Amino acid sequence: MKVVTYRELEPKDDLMMLMDLAFWRPISPKTMEERIRTDERLKDSPVGFCAVKDGQLAGFVGVMDIPTRTVRGKVEIIGGIWAVATNPGFACQGISKTLMERAHDYFRSQNYRFSFLCTGRTIIAYAFYNKLRYTEVEAVNQFTGVYKVLDRPESGGKDVSPTIDPEKIYRLYERFVEGKEGFVIRQQDFITMYAKRKRFDEKKSIFKQNGYALLAESQNVIKVQELVALDRITFIELIDEIEQVAKSGVINHVVTDEWLLGVYKSKGYRLQKGEYGVLMVKNLTDAKIDQVYGKSFYMGILDWF
Repeated sequence: MKVVTYRELEPKDDLMMLMDLAFWRPISPKTMEERIRTDERLKDSPVGFCAVKDGQLAGFVGVMDIPTRTVRGKVEIIGGIWAVATNPGFACQGISKTLMERAHDYFRSQNYRFSFLCTGRTIIAYAFYNKLRYTEVEAVNQFTGVYKVLDRPESGGKDVSPTIDPEKIYRLYERFVEGKEGFVIRQQDFITMYAKRKRFDEKKSIFKQNGYALLAESQNVIKVQELVALDRITFIELIDEIEQVAKSGVINHVVTDEWLLGVYKSKGYRLQKGEYGVLMVKNLTDAKIDQVYGKSFYMGILDWF
């Protein structure tokens, strides 16, 4: 078996099928090149490590370089694992373990102190990551979710059809995360990148002078992908307008602010404590996550990778 970086892999066609087998989300070589070109977390990285065996792509582990803010206000780059996939035809051969070790070696070569990944508690990979000494980031995984069922006529709900101003949204986000630690450093055109990836519905989303709500819709239920406001009045206005957009209900999986949680409760939202999706971290040095980031760690839904 040979291990090469994604940039060295030729041809790259096998990754499309492998990603669909693992995640039901195929990524064509053209789409991958577009992501590498536009996503600053991938631009200077190997993109991933590939196991090639018998002329086939036997496994893949994606890597990215992610900027974070520490409790001292400094920018620190960490390693991010954005995909782990093994070709079913090469299962139970230790391929993922080998590739993960190569990823960790790369992170250490860059002097990164942590490796982060997102996964689910109910999938087999969770136990695998535990064996590799990944642990849950409790400051993130304890965030509460909220939901509210609405009973509107089938013709209810409305498209806002806003005009997106990426520069303004970036400025609002920067002000919103002032003083926060964790995944709070984004590239300036992040909103354009996420829009192209269909992470939210531009026609449903809401943009105001002092805040915005990035929304997606599934089965007539609005899912809040990001809710940002610079003052409490704007938060309340956004929640009210979200309900006007929704037909059957509203879900927000990640409420990071206790005051905002209280607003949701006052408006009749039910609480969901605990998620299947979790953020995990592996210490690559003697540094501890609490020492670097303090007791809080900010991460929004759009920051999941």
